[in-house]
Amino acid sequence: MKASTLMKLGSAFLAYRIGKPRLTYAVYCCTARCNLRCGFCDWWKKKGPELSTREALRVIADLVDFGICVLDFSGGEPTLRKDLSVLASEARDFGVFTILSTNGTLFDAERAKELSKSFDVVNVSLDGFREQHDASRGVPGAYERAMKGLKFLSERKEAKIGIDLTITRRNLHEIMPLFKQLYGFLDFVSFQPILPYPAPEGLALKPQEALNLAEDLLAMKREDPSYVAPLEGYIHLLKYYFSPKYPRICDAGVLYAMVDPKGLILACNLCGKSVIGDLTQSSINELWYSEARERAIEATSSCLGCLSQCTTMVSLAHRGKVSLLDIKGAFKLKG
Repeated sequence: MKASTLMKLGSAFLAYRIGKPRLTYAVYCCTARCNLRCGFCDWWKKKGPELSTREALRVIADLVDFGICVLDFSGGEPTLRKDLSVLASEARDFGVFTILSTNGTLFDAERAKELSKSFDVVNVSLDGFREQHDASRGVPGAYERAMKGLKFLSERKEAKIGIDLTITRRNLHEIMPLFKQLYGFLDFVSFQPILPYPAPEGLALKPQEALNLAEDLLAMKREDPSYVAPLEGYIHLLKYYFSPKYPRICDAGVLYAMVDPKGLILACNLCGKSVIGDLTQSSINELWYSEARERAIEATSSCLGCLSQCTTMVSLAHRGKVSLLDIKGAFKLKG
């Protein structure tokens, strides 16, 4: 982990504690295109323009100048963009921590080498073993291709490599066996329950199942804190996510924002009415201190909450008593 990255995070953490929170974590959904057909996601159904390389670089430079600490490249499937390494390097070269959230199916040895040099962390979506993952992702062979991608990535030493798993009733019985099988092969495992909250019927865990899973994950984290990336506080919240007791913890539009493929910045990608403005027409500095941002935050107030890592875990990393290890885990920091 670069000293400049740690300094940025420390400064943002202190700013939050004194009541002057900063935009810390931005997700750039750089394309809506996707080669998979996940049943719980509709990105692949969307059509529309995306920023050119020049436009994207200008938006990223603006976010960097504004002081963001973490930039997470997502989609759609971000590796469909041929210029992805160029875009990520624009942020990483200036001390921003770069994350790639990918389905992992489009990697060969050369692509893994290229992107490992541009990203600090690569998260590959993996929802279980072969049959379960392929069913979840809607394309036969998705598991095989994701595992090949992980192999290519794990052979590189530049980036930290792990998986993100979406928790549902359908893959509940595979979660702990999968995490145990991957131990020693990957740097970390991560997870979040299916969105939005409340979970869709048929995919929600029973409260006791969620409690048992959370206890198993906590036990694994205590054995190796770096392998199980989410904060302990985040795992504790999992116990209540599938019950009426779930507390809403969210700083969307305060600590977190999302940039869509067209360059619109939103307080939260799950709330389509939370658009703050167009980064191709106005600077982030103009938009962040505008009435439009206040309206966008207000638009999220009707949300019942979620356990999205880009919102809830970022909030938890800024609240309560946290150590350097906690902060590094929340952002999957290396070193």
